[in-house]
Amino acid sequence: MFRNHLTLSLRNLWKNKLLSSLNLLGLSIGVGSVLTLLFSVYAYYTADTNIRDQENIYYFNTITPSGASYRETPYPLLDKIVETSPQVIAGTHLHGWGNMWLENGDKELQERTDYVDPEFFEVFSLPLKYGDAKTALEKKYSIILTDRVSKKIFGNTNPVGETITGADSLNLIVTGVFEPISPYSSFRLGVVLPNDVLKDNPNFLSRLTWSDSFSPSYFRVRPDTDIAELTKHVNQLARDNYTDPSVFTELKAAPYSQSRMDAIPVVKIIINGCIAASFFVLLIVLVNLLNLNTSTMFRRTKDIAVRKILGGGKRSVVLQFCLENGILVFVSILISGGLFLGVLLPAMNTIFGADFGEINFSIKNDYPVILYTIALGILVTLVVGILPTLRFISVPISMGIKGKIAAVKSNFFFRNSFIILQFAIAILFICGAIILNDQIGFMKSADVGFDREDVIVGNIALDYRNPEQANSEFRALLDQLDANPYVKSFSTSQVVPSDYNNSFNPFHDPETKRDVRTRYAYTDKDYLKTLQVPIVMGRDFDETMDTAEDNIAIINRSALEAFGWESIEGKRLKFKNSDFEGYHVVGVMENFHYKDLQSGVEPLVHYYRAKEDLGAHRYLSVKVMPGHGAAVQEFLKQSFGGIASRRTYEQGLLSEKVSSQYNLIEGMLKTVNVVALLTIFISCLGMFGLISFMAKRRIKEIGIRKVLGAGVLKIVVLLSKDYILLVGVAALIAFPMAWYVMNAWLSSFAYSITIQWWMFALGGLIAFLITSFTLGIQAIKSAMANPVKSLRTE
Repeated sequence: MFRNHLTLSLRNLWKNKLLSSLNLLGLSIGVGSVLTLLFSVYAYYTADTNIRDQENIYYFNTITPSGASYRETPYPLLDKIVETSPQVIAGTHLHGWGNMWLENGDKELQERTDYVDPEFFEVFSLPLKYGDAKTALEKKYSIILTDRVSKKIFGNTNPVGETITGADSLNLIVTGVFEPISPYSSFRLGVVLPNDVLKDNPNFLSRLTWSDSFSPSYFRVRPDTDIAELTKHVNQLARDNYTDPSVFTELKAAPYSQSRMDAIPVVKIIINGCIAASFFVLLIVLVNLLNLNTSTMFRRTKDIAVRKILGGGKRSVVLQFCLENGILVFVSILISGGLFLGVLLPAMNTIFGADFGEINFSIKNDYPVILYTIALGILVTLVVGILPTLRFISVPISMGIKGKIAAVKSNFFFRNSFIILQFAIAILFICGAIILNDQIGFMKSADVGFDREDVIVGNIALDYRNPEQANSEFRALLDQLDANPYVKSFSTSQVVPSDYNNSFNPFHDPETKRDVRTRYAYTDKDYLKTLQVPIVMGRDFDETMDTAEDNIAIINRSALEAFGWESIEGKRLKFKNSDFEGYHVVGVMENFHYKDLQSGVEPLVHYYRAKEDLGAHRYLSVKVMPGHGAAVQEFLKQSFGGIASRRTYEQGLLSEKVSSQYNLIEGMLKTVNVVALLTIFISCLGMFGLISFMAKRRIKEIGIRKVLGAGVLKIVVLLSKDYILLVGVAALIAFPMAWYVMNAWLSSFAYSITIQWWMFALGGLIAFLITSFTLGIQAIKSAMANPVKSLRTE
């Protein structure tokens, strides 16, 4: 019996080649897209599954009086919590302190370096490929490598026990190698060392106080821990021990699983967007199949009636149609699998880039995805095979054998509602893409408060092999820049716009009784001049008047307002409960967007540092005359290429660096664009199939109309008008939905566009034109057919 069903299924699919091809094409593209989107979600949520009992791992976010949040806390807080909290099993710091250079023979590299406590593996159960987690961090000069770094240095051999030279002088013993870590993991590790290594560093020791928050702390708690009580206890410890308790409002416990969302908030939007997009694409595919299957049922009522006469039951008929759809679905899964691996997954990795993490498919590790895909295929088969069949299987045999289907015509609106749903979703995505594109364009072209054009930015933190000689050569380079007629100005600085560090100072003004947490950075006297940021009060830095020992500072307008100052005369930035005389404020710069436009301009302080201090700055910014950037870049490249250093000099334009802040959001735009195109394409496939079927059903009617004088245009309008009307209804449904969703999304930006009526009009017009083109092709073909042949058709 199964063989008969299979033979009939293949025969029917071949007989209806057009509809079968449309179904297969729509399914393959749709399932491949859903597979790509959901696999990225699956990879994200399973990236840290090797860390056991994540629900018992917490860290504390510091909430400031202004509402800002950051996960760093004072270094001594961890030990205090572990000592006084019986609910805490173990705790560890996890922070950076400069990326260490590593040498082994002729191999030299620098990787991300994290410093942890010996209890690290008691908190995080990251598995080791080589080594013993119980002893890996016992010794002061231990080092644990990631599998990636281990292969760079030692190839595929076990390196445990080998020696690596760190920072030119430290003999580090390899005590472990991590198992490969997913790029989606919250752990973006390179190498890990014990915190004891840093305790020989005076700068590190000077920061181990209750007034300096620089190190995140993670805790593993007992399963029955009352987190609210623990949080209350930790907040009391902070109030009792912080040098200045006013710098925070509260310390708030956060589950470790939330850490990735905290680190890159836009990732949450991307993940939720992938889930929503996959749902809508899957819905479009289902609706498309239901539409096409329902339309074919109208001409298969005789087939169903004959089966009933020959004794076939409802189960047999349903099985027949499920098998036909099952063949299409699973062939499309095979095609979409190749599309996913060969095209869509690499494209997804390219779109989101390193910030989101590159993922790869492995049958060994990701076999659940295959099982889920098969389960999804079975579900789709049952839905699209059973639902249309049930509507026609109850038609009386006497009516079915004659092909009279009046009994089911009352359900025509039901079928039309599916078409409306399809195009409403498509138009929703088109409008979303238009609004998203406009917002990105606004952020890229908005007035950011500084001149980003024709500014070359070079990374000069190259870890020079001979710092004294490098400084000498650098001073000569600065003299040449000063004499270059194509150079307007130049500056050295610790930061540049788009790359300001998360370095903050808490200041207190005894006059206004205000506590202000400011971001800070070091710049020279020409930084604001090079970027053309105006001074609105006081003066700029002056190398003849200011030195690093003078503790000179310039604040921005936001800081001025936060302190409640009307003038900076006699003003100093002071720490609360400190004998330090503070930083003398000599100027106020206008607010400029040193970060992206997703957030407002926060209080900022610039401290003075001399231009020639090569080792103290990260960037060289050069403002050049238009049209001469390439020549200056070549000069800089050759000059730094002649200075012996471990790193290679890299440079680019400030305008490109500022625009790169929006790469992830642009990745979202590309994804929305692709989904919008997919939904409209799959919807049009279904529409094309439906009008083809309707044209065949009405072939005699069309022939008679042509004989009676109807022109091609009239026939095209006859076949297309109902579907165009449905697209119009879909647009009216989609417009308010698009406005609500995108308005909510735009509200998360400190600076955003205002949604305009033309964005919806353009989205509707695009959908209308694509639909009209799709319908027009088949309608014109039917309208131009020979009426003599049409009237002879049986």
